[in-house]
Amino acid sequence: MREALRGRRQVRSVLLASADEGEDDLGLEPVLAEWSRQAGKKIPPVHRLGPRELTARLRTPEHQGLAAEVELYPYVDEGALLAQSTLLVALDEVQDPHNLGAVIRTAEAAGAGVLIPRHRAAEVTAAVVKASAGATEHALVAQVRNLSDLLTAAKERGFWVYGAAAGAEEDYAEQDYSYPTCFVLGSEGEGLGRRLASLCDVMVSLPLLGRVGSLNVSVSAGVLLYEALRQRHRQGGERP
Repeated sequence: MREALRGRRQVRSVLLASADEGEDDLGLEPVLAEWSRQAGKKIPPVHRLGPRELTARLRTPEHQGLAAEVELYPYVDEGALLAQSTLLVALDEVQDPHNLGAVIRTAEAAGAGVLIPRHRAAEVTAAVVKASAGATEHALVAQVRNLSDLLTAAKERGFWVYGAAAGAEEDYAEQDYSYPTCFVLGSEGEGLGRRLASLCDVMVSLPLLGRVGSLNVSVSAGVLLYEALRQRHRQGGERP
């Protein structure tokens, strides 16, 4: 809730599960007032609903008794993202909202932008917001019509594009990420598509010393992004 109030979206109202209309709600409203003041926003109205009514309203029981009604998610313009960031992660048909949320959280922490396709992929929904622990409200996420065209445009702007795939011959830690960098990761089941892989400058892999054949896409994204940060900080470079 705090991240929603601090983020770019307007919080239209807060929905609270309350068994008794007159109960204190653990001092929620003063907290909302303080968070709103810190964010420079108006205090959203609080609507108290019965627990079952709130579950029916949200169409899920996974709400912990509190929810916010907000504006549609404000995706950023892909051209603006390419212009203002030097570190990106592009996801090829990642469909699990928990994976998308985890990648967005890591990318936001690393100062990186996120690129997702409009079709056959997860978009930013309530489940993704929850999985990201609210990082979606601050992250720069662009939803693009065609990832292939986007990668081509990124390369024209000077980005080096690195695809991640199990079995790739190049070691991820042996690359130079001090230049504008875009990491491309594939879907949970199919991996990186052939068309996108062909557009990558280098295909890299992370070492797998156990018996599993691959890593979760959000884990791979975290390793790659923070390797790029490590190199840039070591060289005295600026944040992405």
